[in-house]
Order: sequence, then C-alpha cells, then structure tokens
Amino acid sequence: MQRSALQNQALNSQLWFLLLLACYTVLELSFNHRLLELAGDLQWKSTAVQLNDIEIWGRVVSGLGLALLLMRWLDNFVRSRVLLLVMCCALGLFSLWHAQKALVDHIVARADAQDLAMSWKSQMSTQEALNGRILLRGETLLTSPASADLRPVMSALWASSVAGLLPEDLDSDSGAAQLMSGFFAPQISQSKLVASYRKTVMTPVVLGASLLFGLLNLCQLFAGSVAWCLTVSGQDRLLQRCKLWLLAALTVVCMGLSWWPGNVWTASPAYRLVASPALWTDQPFLAPFVEWSVRAEPAWADSVAWVHRALLQDFEFTVPFRSWLVQDVTPP
Repeated sequence: MQRSALQNQALNSQLWFLLLLACYTVLELSFNHRLLELAGDLQWKSTAVQLNDIEIWGRVVSGLGLALLLMRWLDNFVRSRVLLLVMCCALGLFSLWHAQKALVDHIVARADAQDLAMSWKSQMSTQEALNGRILLRGETLLTSPASADLRPVMSALWASSVAGLLPEDLDSDSGAAQLMSGFFAPQISQSKLVASYRKTVMTPVVLGASLLFGLLNLCQLFAGSVAWCLTVSGQDRLLQRCKLWLLAALTVVCMGLSWWPGNVWTASPAYRLVASPALWTDQPFLAPFVEWSVRAEPAWADSVAWVHRALLQDFEFTVPFRSWLVQDVTPP
C-alpha cells in the first residue's frame, strides 16, 4: 500500500510535529526557570515536596525531549506516525526516568560525612558568594556582587559548583557566615544533611539535561520551520541542499552561544583553578552537568524567565498524583 502524502512528507517539515516541538520548547524553558527559582531560594521556602515534584518533572521533561529527537532519527524506519510517537515517548521517558534517578541516587549513596557537611556549608554561604565575599583556597571568586542576570543561576548552582571541595576550603570574610558555619552546623540532623546534598546533586543533573534537550529541540524547530517554508514555496532543490547541513549548523551555533561567552563566575580564579578541577577529580559523574549548567544557563536566563512568566503564567510544576511517585525520589 502506498503511503499517504502526509506520510511521504518528511517528519521535520510537518506542521503537527513543528507544533509539538514548539509546545515542548515552551514547557522546557518554563521548567528551567521554575527549577532555578526553587533551587536558588535563599529564604529556604522551598519544601521537600516541591523539590520532589520538580525532580519528577525533570525526568519527564528530559524524557520528552529525547523522544522528539528519536522521532526524527527513527522516522524512516517506522511506517506509522502514531506508532512512532508512542514508541519514542515510551523509550524516552523510560530511559531518562531511570537514568537520572540512578545517577542522582548513585552520587548521593557514595557521599561521605565531608560531602554532606560541605553541601550544607556551601548552601549556607550562597548569599556571601553572591556578594563576592567568598574565597576558595585563597583564590578570588567575585570582585563585586553578582550581576542581576547571574544571580538566579549562581543561587541555584553555587553549592553544586564547589561539591568537590572540603568545608575548610571555603573562606569568608563575613562574621555572620563564620558564625553560621561554626555554631549552627553541628546541630543539623543527618536527614537534613542528606536532603541538602541530594538537592546539590539533583539541581545540575536535572537542569543541565533538560536545557540540553530543550536547545536541541529548539534547533530542530527552527530547522523544521525553514524546511516547511521551502516545501510550501516549492523550493525543493534548495530544500535538498539545506537539509544536509541546516540542523547541524544551527546546533553548533546554539551550543557555541551557550558555552563560549562564559561569565565572571566561570572566568574567576576561584572557579577555574580550584572549584572546577576539584569537582572533576572528586565528582566525575556530576562535573559535566555542573560545567554545562554554569555556562549555559546564564546565557538563557532572561529567555527562560520570560517564557515561564508570559507564556506559562508561572506554572508551579506540581505532581498531581504525588502519592504514587513521591517515594521514588525521597532520599533513603
């Protein structure tokens, strides 16, 4: 049986698939901003339930992002578009759900007492880091308070970026911060220390994975939109030329714009010479997510904030059937 005209048309140039990519991009960018809000809450208003919910949403968002990529790659091998959609969603959600959970659980399970103490101390010192009052083994972090565009990302990822260091590697010239670490830290329960460390690990893993899939699908959306315009205008010869390099070129440009500019945080001696090498040595599974997130997130901070507030109206990303899933992410 001959395939219909709709089936013969390339998947990436079909309007329904482009609409699916657009909806996913809005969802992913909004999710990133909500995660930054929760993880970067300096007033400690974020509850364990909210963090559990956002971790579950992170697995779902990343899984859907992988599913959309798989649909493009497997389109030529699956005749039915409905079967393709169902199969790729099932594969993407299943693989990313278990991969993210296994990674976070593995890193948390191998943490020792110093890792837990470091996570708590670094989270307590976030405000001092934002104000430029933190030294790492004597190296300068910031020479002035963090800028407005850097603050949300640094608030969320500061503790993760120094996860490879020891508590004594953090030096603060603030008397309040010294009092906090010296007087209050011994009173923290073991369960709170584990929960704090899980937040430190979960944030860059979920944030980095979802942003990566979001950007890849954003490139796929732009490339598909160009392909659709060329198809509608009858420019088949130009379409044949563009489809070989357009998506690859857009991906390279997008990743370059995300990684290359950097920021004062990643360019500081404290990060380059102390925090980053220690993280790669002590936390090799966590380091790629942290490195990607601290560079890419500031480049997209304004965009994700606008999408979340203007298009999704500050959607909370809560889990409706929490009782079925919450035990799956609750720290042991």
